[in-house]
Amino acid sequence: MAECKEVLNEELARVAKEQGYEDCVITSKQISSGGANYTSYIYQASITAPNKEELKLFVKVAAVGEKMREFAPFRLFESESFAYNKLLKTYKAIEEKYSVPEQHRLVTPKFYGTSDDYLREAVVLGDLSASGFTTYDRFQSIDWEYASKSVQNLAKLHALSIAWSVEDPEGFENTDTISVLHNSESTLAFFNTVVANALEVTKEENKERLSKFIKHILDDESYMASLYKPIKRPVMAHGDYRPSNLMHKVKEDGTLEVISVDYQTLQRGNPIIDLIYFIFTGSDKSFRDQHYKQTLECYYAELCAALRRFSLDPDEIYPREDFEYELQKILPVGLTTGMFCLPLVTVDEQDAPIVGKETAFTDFNMTPNPLYKKRLNEIIDDFIQMGVI
Repeated sequence: MAECKEVLNEELARVAKEQGYEDCVITSKQISSGGANYTSYIYQASITAPNKEELKLFVKVAAVGEKMREFAPFRLFESESFAYNKLLKTYKAIEEKYSVPEQHRLVTPKFYGTSDDYLREAVVLGDLSASGFTTYDRFQSIDWEYASKSVQNLAKLHALSIAWSVEDPEGFENTDTISVLHNSESTLAFFNTVVANALEVTKEENKERLSKFIKHILDDESYMASLYKPIKRPVMAHGDYRPSNLMHKVKEDGTLEVISVDYQTLQRGNPIIDLIYFIFTGSDKSFRDQHYKQTLECYYAELCAALRRFSLDPDEIYPREDFEYELQKILPVGLTTGMFCLPLVTVDEQDAPIVGKETAFTDFNMTPNPLYKKRLNEIIDDFIQMGVI
């Protein structure tokens, strides 16, 4: 923890110097994510100096050590550094090139730099909460207004990725350093525990169906990996697009604005992954009964509109039939998301793992709670109704 504080102070001193804050006063405090963050210590900080506007900052400092990194399926901190130092800057340049109207541009936090030293990684951003942004209550299902704005933001992300792949195919393809790291042997014990917990809470009449689905995954080692690979149209997917990684606020005109944050799970993959992941980590059955198809339609319409702003023809780049085909192929991810991600989404704050340098992957084997049981069984019912299992 002392080393983390040292990294924090170094980064804040660097920002103060780069921004020209002489004779400054720097303050910081550690804050809780409420059980929504498992990789970093997070801080709010302030830098003040005479005749200067106060800098209100948000700082993430790497918390996980060697044990966790050995098993993590992503290069978490490399990915986030890549996002803020290169990818989002590239996206802004593309928006400038095509004179995208301000109201249609991707909104991102102000970026003040990163530390990329191994085990001492950090990222410094503007504090969105200081301007009224907050995260959605992860214990509540999303509503339609929030969902529509979130998939609109997702469509912008994906359209920018597609535009980049057209503008700079070599640069887009040369992103292997942030691709998913598949290590099935090291995660097998964790996988088995998650599966056992899921089966334990599944309604008796559905246990056999879920067991057959799980057996299919276990019998075909390449199955899960294949779901995350691009099929028709690859994008730089967010990888963890859920309400805990989005910030939102109501603007003066009464409309909702959503900003995506936390790019630690960036991956070149299938756009449907982010969409399905968002729906099944953030919604309950009541929402999906009313808005599931509407959410899919909203995403594709917004994606097409965003592509046209880059002078790209959706019928050529990502036609409707490709979208529908990929949707059916990738749909099982909604069920695996329910099994693997909902325990973290629904865990009570006091029961959430405390992440530190000694945290191991097995520390994330959490006892299912009533909300997880409810949400998972609703997802299973949906997938039975859709004919997936």
